[in-house]
Amino acid sequence: MTPRPRAAASAWILGAAAYLTAEASAAAAFRPTYSYARDYISDLGVPGQPLAALMNVAFAAQGCLFLLGAVLAAGRRHHRPLLAFAAANAVGNLLVATVHAGDGALHLVGAALAIAGGNAAAIAGASLHPGARYRLVSRLLGVAGLVSLTALVVQAWAGVEVLPAPVWERASVYPILAWQLCAATAMLRASLPARRQRA
Repeated sequence: MTPRPRAAASAWILGAAAYLTAEASAAAAFRPTYSYARDYISDLGVPGQPLAALMNVAFAAQGCLFLLGAVLAAGRRHHRPLLAFAAANAVGNLLVATVHAGDGALHLVGAALAIAGGNAAAIAGASLHPGARYRLVSRLLGVAGLVSLTALVVQAWAGVEVLPAPVWERASVYPILAWQLCAATAMLRASLPARRQRA
């Protein structure tokens, strides 16, 4: 295996780790208090919060590293759907990082692109590895994220709360991060010599 899949795995792991670390740090510093169930992720990036700049850097970094990983993983196979969806995720994350919550519809467009693009990329990325378990997990994660996004939109439109909206939001975002780590693990395992894989 060439270094490209390993570099892709590194980009995805770094993006997910940086995002989750920044989110946890910003949530801990949030004033007055922050609830993962009652507050949106984007609230952490609103200017005036203690670590808003860190969270916005994390949004941008996640988008760029997600796209970089897809470009490196696709290699010569030209996985066009994966690349297109990863690009949508990157654009969305950059919008979220620069147009903050409460600043208008462009922020919502960015969030939609980031979430829909990331979960669709997980489904498209099922073709990156031949393992049946990996393919199944990739598709399940992507579908779960898209279903949660749909529930978030339908709930807002209907005006009936089944779960708090931030719960649906996280249920649509975290599958993207989980897929990054899943795909990275599969690619790194595939790069190991045969003896070490059996061990």
